[in-house]
Amino acid sequence: MNKEAIIVGENYECRKQDFARPIIGEVLQKTDEGCIVNVERFYGLDADKIDEVDGKVLIRYNEVAGIVSSKCFFS
Repeated sequence: MNKEAIIVGENYECRKQDFARPIIGEVLQKTDEGCIVNVERFYGLDADKIDEVDGKVLIRYNEVAGIVSSKCFFS
């Protein structure tokens, strides 16, 4: 995704190159290199790649797959 399309405060699915599986997290900040994401869901094999203190990861804009809606429902 491009920088302008990403909304701070929204959750996105991210496919980071060096991670085994996609992660889901909230975008906290946008920078020139990418965005800072607070990781909310991840695959266990990637636990050592996420900052243990604050759970944040730098994601490049091309690694952001799409927005994850928290306002969906099933009928």
